[in-house]
Amino acid sequence: MLKRLNPRTNFDCDAMELAKLMFSADDNKSARDLGVTVDEWMQWKTGAEPVPKAIWLCLKQQKQLEELKPLQGFSLTGNRLDSPWGPMLTDEILRLPEYRKAARLAEKQADLIERLMMERDFYRDNLDRQARFGLMVNNIFKGDG
Repeated sequence: MLKRLNPRTNFDCDAMELAKLMFSADDNKSARDLGVTVDEWMQWKTGAEPVPKAIWLCLKQQKQLEELKPLQGFSLTGNRLDSPWGPMLTDEILRLPEYRKAARLAEKQADLIERLMMERDFYRDNLDRQARFGLMVNNIFKGDG
């Protein structure tokens, strides 16, 4: 005789959604991910024991996270967010606006330094030309005296 697989709960939830969540994944992997034994998982799956609400919420959350395709490659380990571009501490996420402001400030400072260097070179060349012109004019008028 075949075992009937009919997960149940002691709280109100959509039975079809619960069944999809329970049957859409590998039993061993699901039990390992949830930190339970395979026997416990199978008891919930067959309906011998009701599925705890925390397990149902965890399965639901895992499914929602899997549906977030743009966030694939990201994982949270302790207070560190691992992304495809490298790890970041969760405290740093709150500082991102400050980091952006600092980057813009550094860019503006680099532009200002470049402009000041160009102005310095212009005035240095202009002063040198005026000094040579002044010496030339001075030499012309000295000869008349």
